[in-house]
Amino acid sequence: MEVSGAALAGVSVFVVLAGMVGVVGLVLAGYTDVSGGRGRMLLLCGLGAAGVVVGLVGTMISGDTVRVGGSGPSLKDAGDSVSSGGSAGFALPWGAVLALVLLTALLAVAVTVLRRPLGVGVAAGGWLFVVAGLMFGLGDKGDLILANTTSSQIFVYGGLVIAFGVGVLGYQRQLTDRLTQAQAARERVH
Repeated sequence: MEVSGAALAGVSVFVVLAGMVGVVGLVLAGYTDVSGGRGRMLLLCGLGAAGVVVGLVGTMISGDTVRVGGSGPSLKDAGDSVSSGGSAGFALPWGAVLALVLLTALLAVAVTVLRRPLGVGVAAGGWLFVVAGLMFGLGDKGDLILANTTSSQIFVYGGLVIAFGVGVLGYQRQLTDRLTQAQAARERVH
């Protein structure tokens, strides 16, 4: 699939702008109080932009695989039939796994710092915006930009599962904090 120069330039500009917004937002959030409105907004902007960058990087590396085992002359995908002259082995999608580790780290930071599902939602929303745009965006000839391979599916569906799980963890932390505050308020009254 050939991608036009204008599309490559547009993606490059988008990555640079998202990275700059993320860095500026996270640095300024580090100097302000995150519990206040301005600090929280800067942190959310930084997390959203970081989600965009993680989505782009993950999309670029999600197709990288490493052959594990097997003795055949070629291996296309884990589900392919055994090639003539040996066993097929397994194509380990290390790029997708690495991209999911990056996403998990970003979401873990979001839930740890804000202790709310909102931070996870903004970071995962930035990631999902890029992944969905590349999955459903069409190239010059109608080809999908994000390939329909096993490693890409691991990246997309694995990321959705991780985002849901970390979002539930953020919601649980928010509820725990509220219950602790309510119990402390009751103890002060008595």
